[in-house]
Amino acid sequence: MPSSAQAGSQRIDFLYLKELLDTSRYSEFNRRTQKFAALTDELASLRHCKIGWGGYDAPIPNENSIAAAENALRVLEGLNAEPTAVLPSADAGVGICFTENDHYAHIEFLNNGEAWALMYGQADEPQSWQLIANGDDAVRQAWTRIRAFLQS
Repeated sequence: MPSSAQAGSQRIDFLYLKELLDTSRYSEFNRRTQKFAALTDELASLRHCKIGWGGYDAPIPNENSIAAAENALRVLEGLNAEPTAVLPSADAGVGICFTENDHYAHIEFLNNGEAWALMYGQADEPQSWQLIANGDDAVRQAWTRIRAFLQS
């Protein structure tokens, strides 16, 4: 015997289920979670790069640069930052890229342990700096500067 909520021409439980699925589908939280899952997959795929991946003798990212980028993705997700892509670096490492309008920026984690940031746009002089702070703080500081640049 159906409950009173299920009485009538349409079952209320199906309506609730549809609303729940629609809410989930259009949720900003779910969209962002899926985006970071895809970025994490992009990063993991870099373990399969071959020397010369870029058409030249580009070195492959090592585990140190991949681990640093993985940590940075975790920090960026917590800051609601949304990278555009994760790519191997021609300078031997991993780059986390950001684009907005005509602005581009990336944080690059090199195989030798260094981390650098770069920003440029059509009307802007390129800016590059080495991340001095360690770990999470360095990523937070870089993101603060990159976010301001992307929104300018």
